[in-house]
This record gives sequence, C-alpha cells and structure tokens, in this order.
Amino acid sequence: VVGATLTRGPFPLEKHIEGIKYPRPHHATGDSSSEVMEACRRAAIKKHKGSNVIYGGAGNKILAAALGEVASSIQHKVGGAWDLCAPQAILKGMGGKMTDLFGEEIAIYSDDVPPRCNERGYVATSPGSEDLFHEALVAAILAQPEVQKYKNNV
Repeated sequence: VVGATLTRGPFPLEKHIEGIKYPRPHHATGDSSSEVMEACRRAAIKKHKGSNVIYGGAGNKILAAALGEVASSIQHKVGGAWDLCAPQAILKGMGGKMTDLFGEEIAIYSDDVPPRCNERGYVATSPGSEDLFHEALVAAILAQPEVQKYKNNV
C-alpha cells in the first residue's frame, strides 16, 4: 500500500522489551562471541549507555536501525553485498547512516572490491541520531585493542 507505515512483526522493540532489564538505547548485534564483537558491544554501551539486544541476520539488524527500534546495529563481518545492499538503501532513504566497522564507506559494491571487504562489517545508526552519534560510536569501537588487532588482520 503506497504511503503505508513500514512495520513488521511484534515491533517496535520499545513496546515489547521492558526498559528496566534492557535499558535504552538498544544496540543490535548478533550472538557472535568473537573477541572483536565483544569489544564492539562494550564500546557501544560504554559510549552511549543502554544495552545490547540480539537480532539475527544483517538485514534484520539494519532494518531495526532504519525503523528506530535500535539506536545502532553492529556486525564485524557479512556474507556479501546481498546482506547489505537493500537494507542499506532503506536505512539511507529513511535518514540513517552506515559505514564499515572502521568508519569507511562500504566498499563491497565497487567493481574493484578489496579482498576480504566482507570482513569489514558495518555500523548502522538510526534516523534522527546525529552524525556525531555515528562518528562517536565508530571512534569508541576503533579505540578497542581487539578491534585494532582485527583491523590489522583484515
């Protein structure tokens, strides 16, 4: 339906996760226990407070940011461009922002795709959050030694 509000499932989270156990803002990640993702979670919560909520699938996490269900969505690697292209277009169209984990433009779409660029992951922030929120989050993530180690190996 043209002009209909974009919604899905039992969302938004604000109505279905009580704010005491999971204080806001929410930061969506997957359930990876890798040291780089643990560092990303710590950095997001230390910088912007709130809590981590688990979402499956890159597209699902990015859509959660686009809809404002979460303040940010973070993932350290993706399968390929198919994981990012449509959700990034929706996020950008709705006023959100997305870079790779290191604050650079997503390079996975270019004709000369850099090797292992799918391992650069992404940081997506919701519409209405200031650019400074995104930049501060990326800076906090990059300040983590585990992330620096990961960056040097990608």
